[in-house]
Amino acid sequence: MLKLKQVTDLELRLLRSFTEIVDRGGFAAAQAALNISQSVMSEHLKTLEVRLGFVLCKRGPGGFKLLPEGERVYKSAKQLFVSIDAFKADIGEIGDEMAGEVIVAVEDEIITNPACRLPEALQMFGVRAGRRARVQVEVMVGYQAISHVADGSVHLGISLSDVYTRDVSTQHLFDEVGEIYCGSGHPLFDVPDHEITEAQLAEYPYSSRGHLERKDALLIGNDFRSGDVGLGAQAQLALVLSGRDLGWVPQHVAAPSVAMHRARPVRPDITRRTVPINVVSRDAGPHGKLVALLRSCIVMAHTYGNPSEARPAGVSIAAVKG
Repeated sequence: MLKLKQVTDLELRLLRSFTEIVDRGGFAAAQAALNISQSVMSEHLKTLEVRLGFVLCKRGPGGFKLLPEGERVYKSAKQLFVSIDAFKADIGEIGDEMAGEVIVAVEDEIITNPACRLPEALQMFGVRAGRRARVQVEVMVGYQAISHVADGSVHLGISLSDVYTRDVSTQHLFDEVGEIYCGSGHPLFDVPDHEITEAQLAEYPYSSRGHLERKDALLIGNDFRSGDVGLGAQAQLALVLSGRDLGWVPQHVAAPSVAMHRARPVRPDITRRTVPINVVSRDAGPHGKLVALLRSCIVMAHTYGNPSEARPAGVSIAAVKG
């Protein structure tokens, strides 16, 4: 029987702890995000279950697993937080000065791409929005960034396309170039490219990046042997450097390892590809002024570069001030 008759600040705090634990896949990963001990998180969860009147999950030596009741509470809580954030954004827009928070999810290693102008975009945003506007930037794996934008828990994403998620739209910012690499311990490392055939490439395990599987198949077919999985550019690079797998890595991520002769591109004539990096936003739901402004700043920064650089006549930072 449901015991919860009202939702107070206490219930909201307990629900936020619960959703964070679910998002992170367990207590250990959520500890740093919540900045509380695992014992406190466990007490929060027990208290929430008592107030709700049912058990939300299994936890113990076997790991963390949601029960059907927990899945329903998790989905409802996420919707509740989206509504609360939308309310705060709407209230924050009352008056002349903008106030509130915009959450941006950035796919791992995109910020280190020389073509990325997110710092310039944040500078432009700060000029217009003022100090009462707060930005939270989180680094995620690409599919996480897109899914969090889709469910409304993140306002904007900067991620590799393609996007096949309803209620999400994209706008191109810049391109990222990558190739298939092997580590110095791999059998192909010392073999000249002109001696490596596509059939030989297919003999070796290939580590996927999960959300890039479809694009890999379009580029080089489905003949690669399934290898390890590296969720994120640095994880992929680690597998490549181990010598266990071939793997696709962005050039700017692999460059230091190539310079140290720890990795090399393999047959770049057939494995190199250019993929679009987009700003991702949600079609459905409320779009506050702050979110729209930051999105405009991101697009503007990648269109014209650094705010201090020259722009075409008639274009300035003022153009994004709304």
